[in-house]
Amino acid sequence: MTGRPPAAEGADAWIGRVLSDRYRLDELVAKGAFAGVYRGFHLKMRKEVAIKVLHPETENFPDLVARFEREAIVGAHIRHPNIAYASDMGAIEGGSCFLVLELVRGRTLRALIEREAPLEPERACRLLKQLASALAVAHEHGVVHRDLKPLNVMVTSSADEQIKLLDFGLARVPLDRVAPLGEDDDHVRISTPGVVFGSVDYMAPEIAGGMDAVDERSDLYSLGVLFYEMLSGKHPFDAGSPVEILAHHRSTPPPPIAKRHPATAVPIEIEAVVMRLLEKDPADRYQDAQALIRALDSIGMRDESSVSVPFTTTPVKPSRRGVAVVGLGAVAAAAIFIGLYTLAKRGEPSVANATEPEIVASTETSASAAPTASAEIDYATALSTDLLAASKSGDAAEGASILVALAGVKKDALLDRDMRAAAIKVAAAVGARGGRPADEVFYALAYRFGSEGLDVLYDVATTAESGKAADRANSILEIQGTSGRASPALRIAVELRRASCREKRLLFDRAAKDGDARTVAVLEKLRPPACDPDGDACCLRHHVGLEKTIEALKAKLGK
Repeated sequence: MTGRPPAAEGADAWIGRVLSDRYRLDELVAKGAFAGVYRGFHLKMRKEVAIKVLHPETENFPDLVARFEREAIVGAHIRHPNIAYASDMGAIEGGSCFLVLELVRGRTLRALIEREAPLEPERACRLLKQLASALAVAHEHGVVHRDLKPLNVMVTSSADEQIKLLDFGLARVPLDRVAPLGEDDDHVRISTPGVVFGSVDYMAPEIAGGMDAVDERSDLYSLGVLFYEMLSGKHPFDAGSPVEILAHHRSTPPPPIAKRHPATAVPIEIEAVVMRLLEKDPADRYQDAQALIRALDSIGMRDESSVSVPFTTTPVKPSRRGVAVVGLGAVAAAAIFIGLYTLAKRGEPSVANATEPEIVASTETSASAAPTASAEIDYATALSTDLLAASKSGDAAEGASILVALAGVKKDALLDRDMRAAAIKVAAAVGARGGRPADEVFYALAYRFGSEGLDVLYDVATTAESGKAADRANSILEIQGTSGRASPALRIAVELRRASCREKRLLFDRAAKDGDARTVAVLEKLRPPACDPDGDACCLRHHVGLEKTIEALKAKLGK
């Protein structure tokens, strides 16, 4: 077929035409500034395909044609069930070309989010994991997508909702790592220095440094924005000009999901994955897609009765009878909880058994009381005393409700050694049982007690007799243990535990500087008799740096 390809406004006129004597254009399914996408039919093989056709004006933009060719190479050589493959490419008289792609039946992720978000967390995780798997393979070949957005993701109409990643037109593609080089191939740079391209709503903060600053971790940031939208139905930041949105990406912390969608309850481990993907500094994100997949695998989904307490803009204080006071200031909420707490201690009927209007009326009456700050201090002291008592008596359920309430009024409570020990015991006990009390306790330790809460989780992960409690603590530490919320001492202990032997050697200087008794314990397990002399765990048993680091830490701790 000869002739020029359709301009954007006249793309419908090409329906019915045949390209290269075998590809018939049957229906225009999408069009943009530079290309139209058609549902087509391969006349020789009698098979439906998708055909992307560049508009005629692209002959004046050789960079666009070059990107089109690289998209074809990626689609032809990187085969993965979650990446739409390319099967052919051809030229059209007039200097343009067309690309034949896998026809994906379904809808874009944008359409899915607009119609059905917020998605159930398990469903969102399932979709995200497929995208992460596609990116992992692309990144292994050195390909960085650089334009990951809902419009470039298809969700099939099949029951299992298979993801298909599309449009590598803006990708960084090292041809020598993707496909064998031909005689005429070269490594000419397509990007123009100083030019930034992509979709600003999904750009990573480092884009401000130009396209050379973008790498695989930038794709993971974009993936974090997609994940946030799937779980909340909204973008992390309110719409504005492109400059304003980019400024948000660079400096504004993403708000808790429940702040953007108050009715949403997302398990803490899943929200932690989102927030790590959205870290401003690429070094604080997952360092590759495989690490993200491992984090998702470590979460494990629970039934709906076991989701965590939603994030709120004000404290959430569950009573011992299951009543939650939401949306009030800390002092007012404390006063309400004191009343509920007192009723429970006396054994009198709880408001939990009242009708909903009665609960609301009780809340409004108590809120108007406006207690003094000293009442809140007394309340924190009472809770601290009762937490110690519950820990000694072994009443895990009682201890769990007290610990969660304490997080709302005394965030530094776990600085006290006895309180920390009580929190460890309570967390280990409820973590072994699971259910709502465990969700509330682990949420409070992960997000509401500051770095001391993460310290408690580390102790649960390393000392709990229950594998269930330890695994849950570890899953949170995998995400938060190396973040800016953790203390330097905790970060180095967590990194040493999960580093390979070679990586551990590189951490000795930091370990000597930032480590504490936990670091000593990790390092001592690397030498006999703590480790198997014939096993991999003892790979550093005769390493001079290991012994010097342990000696330096012990000397520091002794002082």
